Amino acid sequence: MEQMAAFGGMILVAMLVMGVAGLLIGGLVLKFTVRLLQGFSPGYGKSVLVVFLAMVAGFVVNIVLTMVMGVGSNAAAMAGGDEAAMAGAMMASLGLMGISLLASLFITALFVNLLIKQPDGQAIGYGRSCLVSLLYLVVMVVLAIIASVVLGLVIGLGAAGLAGAAG
Repeated sequence: MEQMAAFGGMILVAMLVMGVAGLLIGGLVLKFTVRLLQGFSPGYGKSVLVVFLAMVAGFVVNIVLTMVMGVGSNAAAMAGGDEAAMAGAMMASLGLMGISLLASLFITALFVNLLIKQPDGQAIGYGRSCLVSLLYLVVMVVLAIIASVVLGLVIGLGAAGLAGAAG
């Protein structure tokens, strides 16, 4: 039982480290996208604040969408082994991911528009903020795919090494 608690603690610490690293990298990416599209560079602290607020608001929206679409209740149907129920649950999950990504685009644009100001003090404008948010999301998705492939290779090679040493 103590080993399970220790393993759970390790998972929580790893999730916290990954969340903080994602927040800090997200701040850099947002700073870069604003610089690229608007011609000025906002402060790093403000960029991290925008990313943090967008993450929190996106999390809340994702929870609400999950409850509204009933994705969690479809998991119970999957346990029965019914192929149609499993296909429906997977389609609902994919639909939820698409809607969440679209909501994240507009939420990030909202916080960019509210918090990041041009050097003269004017707001960027919601349309330009949507463009900044779109580029930010594209870069973050590409970085997440690259990180997951690298992590998968490292874990796979480590497991293969352990299997070779044991066998």
